[in-house]
Amino acid sequence: MARNIPGSKRGWGYDSEANTLDLFVDGVMVEKRAGTSPNIYAESSTQLYDLGTRLVVDERVFRYARAGAAINRSDGAMNADAWSLTNEEPNQNAAVGATTFKVVNTTATKDQYKGGWVAIFTGRLQLRHIISNAASDGTDTEITIDGGLEEAITADSTWVTGYASIYYDTRTLSETWTSVVCVPPIAVTSQYFYWGQTWGPCYLRAAGTVPGVTANDRDGYFAGTGALYGNIQSEGATAGGYQRAGFLLPTTSSGGGDQFFMLQLSP
Repeated sequence: MARNIPGSKRGWGYDSEANTLDLFVDGVMVEKRAGTSPNIYAESSTQLYDLGTRLVVDERVFRYARAGAAINRSDGAMNADAWSLTNEEPNQNAAVGATTFKVVNTTATKDQYKGGWVAIFTGRLQLRHIISNAASDGTDTEITIDGGLEEAITADSTWVTGYASIYYDTRTLSETWTSVVCVPPIAVTSQYFYWGQTWGPCYLRAAGTVPGVTANDRDGYFAGTGALYGNIQSEGATAGGYQRAGFLLPTTSSGGGDQFFMLQLSP
């Protein structure tokens, strides 16, 4: 869904929709840099860019994402997908060097898995980025990967596991079996697209005690709700194990914490 701006096969092009300068390499947009009025506080019912598209705004980094359900603002949004593409042996062979092969999937829509990953368990593990996928023919789905196979896929023998883009089905964190991939700066409608923050100064909702009220309590962690635990509270809750969010930015004092953090998910 990346906008192919005329004259921007290699170099910078302007996108008036988002007020950004876009860097293109061989016709593919690899980065967006915000102008004076970046559109990071708006959602869209239609997909405007490839999922995972990177947007730089001042000191912050955002990734283009899709909401699989309604999402809260200022809470961590999780990747709700597991091994969703397939988890079995393909029923067709694929030769060494092939950049396309079919996997068992009866319902995939076109490019549903674009930007995702596939693990191929041949003699040595092959991990490939998914460039695109065709719509399912009712039995199989053909995917295109970013590099040729080093070892062939043997029908009904080679195990394959596929994953959608980590930004395809984001939802407000609500369980302890998944990981946060971004923090939405706005509330997002189910099935809408938005810019989720992954790096830089960020304000997060506190999950109980505000971080920084204890000396040396500087690191922050995502609680099971997507809100923020301070390091001391995280360790007290389960002796650690929560996903790290980043570190507290302002000076705090005994009894006077804060929630302004340096988010550190994906730079």
